[in-house]
Amino acid sequence: MPTPPHTHVRRAALATVALLLLAGCSKAADAETKPAAKNERTVTVTATGTSKGVPDALLVNLSVTTGGPSADETLADNNRRTQKVLDQLKLTAVDDEDVATTSVDLGPTYDEDGTITGYAATNSLRITFRSLESAGAKLDVLVKGGDDHVRINGVQLGFTDDDELISTARIDAVKRAKTQAKDMAGAADAKVGKVRTITDVVPRDAYPEAYASSGRAMSADSSVPIAAGSEELEVQVKVVFELA
Repeated sequence: MPTPPHTHVRRAALATVALLLLAGCSKAADAETKPAAKNERTVTVTATGTSKGVPDALLVNLSVTTGGPSADETLADNNRRTQKVLDQLKLTAVDDEDVATTSVDLGPTYDEDGTITGYAATNSLRITFRSLESAGAKLDVLVKGGDDHVRINGVQLGFTDDDELISTARIDAVKRAKTQAKDMAGAADAKVGKVRTITDVVPRDAYPEAYASSGRAMSADSSVPIAAGSEELEVQVKVVFELA
C-alpha cells in the first residue's frame, strides 16, 4: 500500500526538528567548553635590582708561561713549573676545589721574517682565596716562587656565599619593574593587572671586578695589600604584566 503524502511531510518535519535540536546542543556545549578570551593587553618591563655587601673572597687569574726550542721541551718545562705552583697552593692550604685550569696553550714563535724561532706554552689557572687577610701573602709567595714565568693577569673581589645578596637584589628588581609598569600604564590611561611572567634576563656576576694587573709588578718586598671595601651585586628581571 502506498504511503500517504502527509506521512512524508510529518517525517521531514521531525527530521528538521531533530537537526535543529542537535545544532542547539552543539552550540551550548561549545559555549560551556570554550575558555574565556585572555586579556591580550600587556606591558613588558626590564628592571635592575641591586644589593651591597662586603667581599670575603679573592678570585685570581694566574698564568705560567715558558719558552723553548722544541714543543716537547717547552710543554714539559711548563708542566713542571705549573706543578710547582699547584704544590705551593697546597702548602698554603688552598683547597683543590678552589683551583681550576682554564686553558693550556702551546704554539710556535716567529721572527720578523716569519721563521719559527721556538715554541711558547701557557697554562692558565683560576684560583679562589677564601680569606682576604691571607690572600695577599699567598699571592706574593706564588709570584716570587715562579721567577719570571708566573704572571697574575687579573684579580677580582667576590663572595663565598652570595645567595642572600642575590635574593635581595632580585626582590628589588621586581619592585622596580612594578613601578616602571605603573608609570608606563598610567601614561597610556591604563592600569597594571596581574603578572604574566617573571624571568631573570642577565646572569649575575658573583665576582665584581676590583682591579686587574699583569706581570710581576704585583709582587713586592711585602705581601699585596687588599682592601675589601664594599661591592654591589646586580640582578636583572623581565616582567610581563596584564593591563586592566
